Parts: sequence; C-alpha cells; structure tokens
Amino acid sequence: MPALFLEKPKITLLYKYYLFGDLTCLEQEKEAAETEKQQAKIDWLFNCLTKEEYLINKIESKLKIGWSFSRLPPLEKATLIYATHEILFNSRIPAPSLITQIIHFSKKYLESDKYKYINKILDLLFKEKQKII
Repeated sequence: MPALFLEKPKITLLYKYYLFGDLTCLEQEKEAAETEKQQAKIDWLFNCLTKEEYLINKIESKLKIGWSFSRLPPLEKATLIYATHEILFNSRIPAPSLITQIIHFSKKYLESDKYKYINKILDLLFKEKQKII
C-alpha cells in the first residue's frame, strides 16, 4: 500500500475557512484543540494562511485565461491551496505522490471532471518548482 501524504483534516480546516470566509470558527477550533496533533494542524493552517496571497497568485497563474481563484467553490479552493502549499513548502512529501492522492480525493469529493483541471494546475506548479531547483 502506498504511503499516504494527503491530510484530509488540513483540507477540512481550509474548507471551513473558505466556506465561512473568516477565521472565527477556526479560532474556536484552536481553543478547543486538546492534543498536540490537533494543535499542529491548526498551527499549520495559520502558517499556510500567512502565504495565502502568494499561493493564490501561483494558482491563478496556472488557471485558464478568464478563470479566477475567487470564483471557485470552497472545497476546490481548499484542495488547491493545501496541495500548492505542500508542493512548494513541504520538501518531505514527494509531490508526484501527493498529486496522485489529491486527484483521487478530487474524484471522490468534487464534481465529475474537476480533478482534470486540478491535476493540470498541480502538475504545472510542480514542473515550475522543478525548474527552479
């Protein structure tokens, strides 16, 4: 069985953020975190959100002309932000494996063909990162 790199709880936190449009519910989760693991996920979220503008710009640079990140549904935003953050800032995770897992996640939780454009965006971001390294 392949190693699992996809962390659905992180996508869930981002989803709540994009669904509600603010950090109010996430602040409550931070206060309610009982374990170090729960606290680490909340800390990850706040760290990720400090890079949100950069991540959105990276994603938008790979969207089709006329498409905008702001018009995407909350779960698509959360999925793209999570994956882009992990590809660009988490060197411990092999990006091709993560992308494969994101595609499986997208097929299961997003509308029918959404996984195709998500795959394209993440693949382009990974290739761009490879050119830099």
